[in-house]
Amino acid sequence: MISVALSLLLALSPATATEIPKNFLLTERDARRTLTPEQAAEQGYQLSDKLTGPLELNPCGHRRAVDRNRVAARTITLWTSGPSNSSEQLVIYKSPRAAHSALIRLRAEVKRCARKGDPSAPELKIQWRTSKAKAGDEAIGMGYQTWQDGSLNQTITGIVARRGSALMIYTTDEGFYGPGQLTKDARKMAAKVCKLPGVC
Repeated sequence: MISVALSLLLALSPATATEIPKNFLLTERDARRTLTPEQAAEQGYQLSDKLTGPLELNPCGHRRAVDRNRVAARTITLWTSGPSNSSEQLVIYKSPRAAHSALIRLRAEVKRCARKGDPSAPELKIQWRTSKAKAGDEAIGMGYQTWQDGSLNQTITGIVARRGSALMIYTTDEGFYGPGQLTKDARKMAAKVCKLPGVC
């Protein structure tokens, strides 16, 4: 009787996503594809499932994750000989509240570290900004520009969205600041994560 009751309790308990399936991220199939030597000279991917890695949007420059209650993560970065760089990151937390807290902390860090320098490149000045965005349950556009001797050096555009207990982040350094260009991917992943148990 006890074993039957326990089995019923487990069956009724909400499932929790403890891993991200292979090829789940939008850029993942390309990231796992074997490149020819010619292709490898023009572009490259890095793929990581480390839980301790910082968020791809990282205003205060943390070297390790400072958000809590992660249960799974995957980060894909791409460089090209353009040169250009972009990234896709999915982090799943123990609960929607934990994911919301991570987003709130990130928003606060933009304000706290909005203007700062880079110790490794003191000639660069970094200025972060945020803007409105619509994706998932909540979202925010976020990015920064680097300036050198009064001239614009680089622009990084990003969007971070939350859907249930998941955060998804997309970044690019192509073009002018405009998180709208990344909204389509964020919305697509926001719908896709609901296929994972316990996320939505």
